[in-house]
Amino acid sequence: MGIYQKICYAVEDIFVKFLSRNQNAVEVKQKVVMYRSSKEESKLQKKQEQQERNKENQRIAAEKLEKEKQEVLAILSVVVDVDNLDYTKYEFKEVKRNKQYFKSLIETVFEPGEKGLTFIQCEFDKSKKQEIKGYLIATSKRVLFLDLGLRNLQKFRYQTIRDINWFKDGTFEKGLYIQYGVKRLEFDEIFDTEQMKRVGNVIKQITYERSA
Repeated sequence: MGIYQKICYAVEDIFVKFLSRNQNAVEVKQKVVMYRSSKEESKLQKKQEQQERNKENQRIAAEKLEKEKQEVLAILSVVVDVDNLDYTKYEFKEVKRNKQYFKSLIETVFEPGEKGLTFIQCEFDKSKKQEIKGYLIATSKRVLFLDLGLRNLQKFRYQTIRDINWFKDGTFEKGLYIQYGVKRLEFDEIFDTEQMKRVGNVIKQITYERSA
């Protein structure tokens, strides 16, 4: 019993003694003990019930998180080469944040047998007056740029890519240049340097292999 509870009982005893001064002291004391015992048992039961509810809520939350993780991994395994490249925190977070987008990418954009390798969100400077936000995606067949609304799709052949390099774009952003034949494609507003290098290196490697 805590100090606070002892003080409460002591004060309670004074009032009980005063109010029951004309009653049998032994009976009054027994009633007080029984009442307090019943009250403590009730509190203990409620505490145990609350603990059980908390455990159940934690179990449900853990199951929900695990189910969501498995859903994300199932999508991730199609848009990223998990077997050979594993996946990054960036890729996991992007798929988790935008599951329906990547599901639509798989269902409506990928060709039969096509598999994603890696991707990054960026802005495609299609012209001086047209900049499109979306994802640059390296796949087993080609390089894609797909806008965030799933309406504007650009396709690039590995065989036509001549070079790829990255550059600093402002204080925090980075960008990628892809030399596509005689055209230089620019993808900027990239905020994750490591992911940018991952995408760039994958495209470089496949371009080299296909041109050899």
